[in-house]
Amino acid sequence: MKPGNAEDPGPDALVRAPKEFSNLIESIPLGVFRLSPAPGHPVVFANRNLALMLGYGSADEIIGTHARTFFPPSEDISSIRHDLFIRDALTNIEVPLVRNDGSEIRVMITAKLQYAADHSLEQIEGFCEDITERKVFEMEMQYHDAELNRYALALSLANKKLNLLQSITRHDILNQLMALGFYLELMKESITNPEFLEYISTGEKVTETIRNQIQFTRDYQDIGVSSAQWFDVEKTVRDATASLPLGKVVLETDVCNLMVYADPLFEKVFYNLVENALRHAQGMTRIRFSYYLSGDSAVLICEDDGCGVPSGQKEAIFRREFYKHTGFGLFLSREILGITGLSIRETGDPGTGARFEIIIPRDFFRIGL
Repeated sequence: MKPGNAEDPGPDALVRAPKEFSNLIESIPLGVFRLSPAPGHPVVFANRNLALMLGYGSADEIIGTHARTFFPPSEDISSIRHDLFIRDALTNIEVPLVRNDGSEIRVMITAKLQYAADHSLEQIEGFCEDITERKVFEMEMQYHDAELNRYALALSLANKKLNLLQSITRHDILNQLMALGFYLELMKESITNPEFLEYISTGEKVTETIRNQIQFTRDYQDIGVSSAQWFDVEKTVRDATASLPLGKVVLETDVCNLMVYADPLFEKVFYNLVENALRHAQGMTRIRFSYYLSGDSAVLICEDDGCGVPSGQKEAIFRREFYKHTGFGLFLSREILGITGLSIRETGDPGTGARFEIIIPRDFFRIGL
């Protein structure tokens, strides 16, 4: 076979191969080593990266040094040696090594036994990766995770105490309001002066307003506390409005198979919308829920045939400072929807009825079973 034949690399290639392999060994970002089978397993080859990893200027400085020298005196390497000679190889074993200046680094070692033709141990070859920075980073992350968990636990405990205090305070205030209402009712029975009766009536309205505001604080406190969940919109509308006095108002739900991912207080949104219509939509005969798709989003609609919302108040009705009677229903609804990225707006024409549109982003709704 002639030199240069496609099946024969030729003498030039055979000469180049060891040099190219040596260049590769010197360029990879790993410490490469070869150990002798002699007692103590002295180093017979090391690349420059291993020497630098161990704090030496060149590989020649560590040639002949026993492998045990590079381990901390307190490190028990008997199990590592036992596993290597039982399995003929080790893969990604994390160990500490001692640098030339006495400091320690953490490395990941992979090694394999090489045997001669007569099956005697010829050498131990392997490489190691310096993972000291990674281990430091992991330790820092563990520390920060522990700190975050500690802060989260402390915050959770503080919230529980605060919520308990708020619940007790609300309960006490409502009890006092009930007693106040009772005394106002007694006063009405014993007073005939029209002016005084008007004062009592005003006091009763103030009492009712305070009661509604206390109820609002309870609902607002619960927003975002529990994980969001999927809601069947048709069932949720029916459940939310079951206790409302609809009278002759017809409630239509054309939202079959629409599911929405929202805060657990989602049902209160529909209660507030319908209750708001019953309270303010003069001349209303029906309320209709429906939806349509718009690009990647779904738009859930609640509309009525009442008097509508004046043009200058379409955004104001969602603000806490704007209210009539109970006051906070629409503000609370927007807050509940916002937890999972849903939004609400009023787009009806004044005089023809209110129209509330709830915009549901992609991935927060699904249609069908």
